Amino acid sequence: MKRRIITMFIALAAIGGIAAENAIKEEMHFKLFYAQGILEGITTENYPLIATNAYKLKHFSQSPSWDLRKAPEYRRLTTDFQRSVDAVARAADKRNVDGATVAYFQLTTSCVTCHKYLRGSEMSSLTIKPETAIDGVLTAKAGSKK
Repeated sequence: MKRRIITMFIALAAIGGIAAENAIKEEMHFKLFYAQGILEGITTENYPLIATNAYKLKHFSQSPSWDLRKAPEYRRLTTDFQRSVDAVARAADKRNVDGATVAYFQLTTSCVTCHKYLRGSEMSSLTIKPETAIDGVLTAKAGSKK
């Protein structure tokens, strides 16, 4: 009898783990969908599409379900992600496709860096502050107009 109860407990725990994993995968599909919407907006210079998807990604990243690890490093990565999303939104507001492109690259880099962290790998060496990347593009663009 004791063995059956233990077996049932293990089975229920496994089912719960599978359900949680499926929920996370579903959330990742939404994040990917919004990121693809940003890319579509950049390639077509559809600034409202960029801004809308950036808003949705930012809002998603602020939900309690986002904080998977509840660890300082994970929160730092989340902050980096949110800064990148904000940089995308600012570039869309300014109708700056070059700035949006650089910010999107930084957004993608922040995703890869976080996924490497979650898998236990080394952090990406490509991570720089989004503001720095955007400022560099804006400065170069302003300099070329002179």
